[in-house]
Amino acid sequence: MNFSHGQDAIPSAVDRVRPIAAGQDFEELLQLHKFILALSFSLITAFSTAAPIVSGNYDGLLVGVDRQGTLTGYFESSTGNGQFSCIFFVSGKLDNLKIRVDSWFPADRDPNEVIKGTIEALPENGKPAIRVTLKEEHGGCWNVQHFASEPASFKLTEEGAWQAIRVVAVTKAYFYDDDLGARPRKAYVVKGNALRVFAWRSGRAQVECVNPEGKRTRGWISERDLYSAQSPVAK
Repeated sequence: MNFSHGQDAIPSAVDRVRPIAAGQDFEELLQLHKFILALSFSLITAFSTAAPIVSGNYDGLLVGVDRQGTLTGYFESSTGNGQFSCIFFVSGKLDNLKIRVDSWFPADRDPNEVIKGTIEALPENGKPAIRVTLKEEHGGCWNVQHFASEPASFKLTEEGAWQAIRVVAVTKAYFYDDDLGARPRKAYVVKGNALRVFAWRSGRAQVECVNPEGKRTRGWISERDLYSAQSPVAK
């Protein structure tokens, strides 16, 4: 068997490479290679910093995410010494970095008053943050915080271990020491208070309430004393 043809081909191939390596074409390929590497690094960095939405206080917007990926949240803010208030509850299913949500006033179960929107994980300066966009403004929000004319961004100020957010629906909801306790404590929360929920058991919710001064109160509250987190338009 004669291998001379293969051996003769080797110098020929090397001779064809040399002028490219020594010429301008090689420099262009090198620059293109560097550009592709830089672009790949930028994309990897962007995707690695866009972490999924987690439970926490996003600069006044309370968000809870449970193990099934259900997101609940509550926003309340006012201006003019309470003259204008922006209040709404949100609920959606976490399936990617951008979630479709329904939003409504907690006490209003009219499906026609539900405003749809999105919540998106959008880190700012490498720190966790979310952006909320609604199709319309809720009553009072125009004078407090815009969500429809332009998205509203919120940075994570406190990451939490809670799995849901709920709002008190009764005049007074008393705390219990555990899920089966028969005697309520003296401590209570009032209608409209937002609660962070850590667990559900025996028809009660283990919650935490943080007042405007930052004082935290924990205990168990009857689930019947809380507004539903199910959207009024849910089937």
